[in-house]
Amino acid sequence: MRPTTAAPPRTKRAPALRGACEKSARSVVSVIRRTTAGKTSPAALIDLVDSLTGVIERTAELLLAGKHVRVVEDDEAMTTQNAADLLNVSRPHLVKLLETGQIPQLPKVGRHRRVARVAVLKYKRARDAQRESALKKLAALSQRHRLGY
Repeated sequence: MRPTTAAPPRTKRAPALRGACEKSARSVVSVIRRTTAGKTSPAALIDLVDSLTGVIERTAELLLAGKHVRVVEDDEAMTTQNAADLLNVSRPHLVKLLETGQIPQLPKVGRHRRVARVAVLKYKRARDAQRESALKKLAALSQRHRLGY
């Protein structure tokens, strides 16, 4: 699960940092291997080492840059207001997205709708990709007609 955003430029300490992060990731995977007693495939463990190394490295870089880091579970259930805030849309618009099935919703809790964070992020990535594609087409059209954009 590599991050979808581009990593910042590496500093001179990056190889040492990368090595330390990989060592930490391998230690975590070693503990997982002992506790699961062979229930996890070697390929899954290799993927886990790669993912953990990237997560630990990126977290360290952000903390060194003085930024705050928060770990959020992907399949966390969100309220419609939280999901709307994440997408930067109104709550009624998000409810329309849920009702039309563009974003799947979880079973209601009483009368309250819930939506999985992973579903919201998937919709956001698709929407952003579609927006980027449309912008590229508009830019190409502008260039072709020499509109100066």
